[in-house]
Amino acid sequence: MRLQVYTCPRERQMSEKKAPAWLRALDIVFGSIGIVLSLSVLLYPKPTILTLIFVLSIAALVVGIARIIIGASAKYLPDGLRAINVGAGILALVIALVAMSFPQLAVQVLIYLLSLVLLVHGIARIVTGGFARVFPSWLRGLHVVVGLLTIASSVVIFLFPGFGFLTLVFMLAIMFLVNGAARIISGITGIRRSEPSRLRNTYFAKAGEQPI
Repeated sequence: MRLQVYTCPRERQMSEKKAPAWLRALDIVFGSIGIVLSLSVLLYPKPTILTLIFVLSIAALVVGIARIIIGASAKYLPDGLRAINVGAGILALVIALVAMSFPQLAVQVLIYLLSLVLLVHGIARIVTGGFARVFPSWLRGLHVVVGLLTIASSVVIFLFPGFGFLTLVFMLAIMFLVNGAARIISGITGIRRSEPSRLRNTYFAKAGEQPI
């Protein structure tokens, strides 16, 4: 008796796998740099305000470079999100370079420039969390929460310059610290959802018969 094998598709299931190791490593490295620079400002505030701003400008530069690399390399993201990441990264990079290259600008202007970097970064995080369905829900939620906190802090800095330069610099440092930590979490977990696959059941039937 000759048997024929038939397969029948079952429901789709979504599996999870890690992002590329080198991209996760970059996330961890960039996040660590941001945390170290932010902590240096928070723990050692004795240098001049301009020195603290310069240190945070380096942190902003790192943020820009990280977004550009992720936007250019994260092929598992939709093209629109990759473009947003690259655009936000370029803008952050340019603003950070301006702040680093022209320290003679008024301190308040430099603080506003760094706050603008955070504003752009926060928007990019929210967009990523809202539309990057390749990530699990908890990681998307983390992006949204950190993005909202970043935008809120940036807006406060713009609206309340009377808080004092040191207080505003500390607020910037805290948000760079939070964003660095979020980047490290993304790098360590490195989870992204793969495309759904169709599972199949296998049936055996006699030749000439239809599968049940």
